[in-house]
Amino acid sequence: MRALLFILIAIFCASCRTDAQLDPIQTTPIIDAIEINAREDCLYREVARLLEVKGSPLTSLQNAAVTATRFCSEAIRTRFQRASVSPPDAQKLARDDQVKTEHRAFAIGLELRGKGTDTGVMAN
Repeated sequence: MRALLFILIAIFCASCRTDAQLDPIQTTPIIDAIEINAREDCLYREVARLLEVKGSPLTSLQNAAVTATRFCSEAIRTRFQRASVSPPDAQKLARDDQVKTEHRAFAIGLELRGKGTDTGVMAN
């Protein structure tokens, strides 16, 4: 009985040790919060700058969102390319991030248009 208990404890401890040694990609995010916050600030500045004309149509808002996303996401796009994932996975991550960021930039544009002043939109 002691031998069986010893073997079970040894197996349990061995599984704990291998679980504790995670792959670095699982423990370190590709993009950190500082980069996300910097991009968010950049999106506010760029969308506000691109939407200076009050009452601009939604198509120009979409164009501003796409342009701001490309400009503000350069560092993050580079980080995806340098990540230790396969090139197709890096491209998919970058594409998904771009789509989400364009949606965020569009929402920022709508928010800024809602807060608009006489000269256009308010910068954040």
